[in-house]
Amino acid sequence: MNNINYIKQTILLLAVLPLFYNCAGPMSYIHPTADLTYIKTVAIVPFQNLTKEKHAEGKLMNVVATEILRRGIFDVVEFGEVDKVLNEEGIRKEKGVISKSVAERAGKRLNVQAFIVGAVEEYGMSRAGSSSYPEVSASLKLIDAKSYKILWEATHSVKGTTILDRLFGIGKKSSSDLCRELVEEMFDTLFGG
Repeated sequence: MNNINYIKQTILLLAVLPLFYNCAGPMSYIHPTADLTYIKTVAIVPFQNLTKEKHAEGKLMNVVATEILRRGIFDVVEFGEVDKVLNEEGIRKEKGVISKSVAERAGKRLNVQAFIVGAVEEYGMSRAGSSSYPEVSASLKLIDAKSYKILWEATHSVKGTTILDRLFGIGKKSSSDLCRELVEEMFDTLFGG
């Protein structure tokens, strides 16, 4: 009788655990009239780093550029060239932000149709009770260089552990792995999975 109860409890636990699994997807917006077929090249504006993790913005920028290129969606202007033009346009101090007038001028100079701006909100270890786990959270926007319309925006957060991991001691993901997962899932909202 005890074995039957144990089996029933195990089956119930396995049926309920997915409800607690970290499976919430990104929150996103696509402009209702957005037609992205005219976009051939994008520039990634240096991201804001809202974390205590040094260089988290650079890590996320690299993953974003790689994901765009991997998917063959757009070409990406080299970061140094973007920095140079934006610095000459006077926005060096305000990472993650680009004004309408600067977007238009820099867009022409860089020969891009859109900019990607973003912020890293979490990057590193978080604590829950006595355990710690990696967590990455970010927001991204695709902004038209001429009209300054937000064509797409997404925000997302992923954790490197789940209840299953904590209960059964399954290994945790690294912050780098989470960053790739986060960016892939965010771009899935724009281009499909």
